[in-house]
Amino acid sequence: MSGTNDTGASNDPHNNSSNDAGGNAPAAPAVSIRSWHPRPETTDDIPAVRRVNLGAFGTAEEADLVEALRRDPSAWLPGLSYVADAPDGTPAAHALLTRCHIDDAPAVALAPCAVLPEYQKHGAGGAVIRALLEAARAAGERTAIVLGHPPYYPRFGFAPAAGRFGILPPQPWPDEAFMALSLDGSIPPRGTVRYAQAFDIG
Repeated sequence: MSGTNDTGASNDPHNNSSNDAGGNAPAAPAVSIRSWHPRPETTDDIPAVRRVNLGAFGTAEEADLVEALRRDPSAWLPGLSYVADAPDGTPAAHALLTRCHIDDAPAVALAPCAVLPEYQKHGAGGAVIRALLEAARAAGERTAIVLGHPPYYPRFGFAPAAGRFGILPPQPWPDEAFMALSLDGSIPPRGTVRYAQAFDIG
């Protein structure tokens, strides 16, 4: 699962390095958070989504993961892959929720989240994640899971999954980096998370 590069921390179980600080990204045009336009991806956006993930992470791992998840009907949730358009109308950020389970209870996994380097730290990642989580609420999803940078994801309401909710990771990940969010205000189910097969987490 890949990370936001707005602050960009990797929420990829395969890659827990932090990109959230934006590194030495090129300077972007002056853009305020009010300028972003998050929306569900369309079929026309698929090449741009790949470009965003390639640009954000510098490897094909996350871009290939998105494509593998898109091909898996048991993982892909229509309407829960979002992009944020820059003022010129081109996608600058992407965030994805796919089906996971906490034991047998359905939940959603936030990953990857990616922002083009030139737009990191300009609000694109936060805008697309907030819109995506609202879409998940509207779709009736109850619990979201993320593996990511501890200082970044609590701003969206995420809290340590094990300590707060009794939700366990499938591998021994740092407690502070493995987080959960109740989307509907209910108490999330306890148990161990099972990710979609494309994540290749055994």
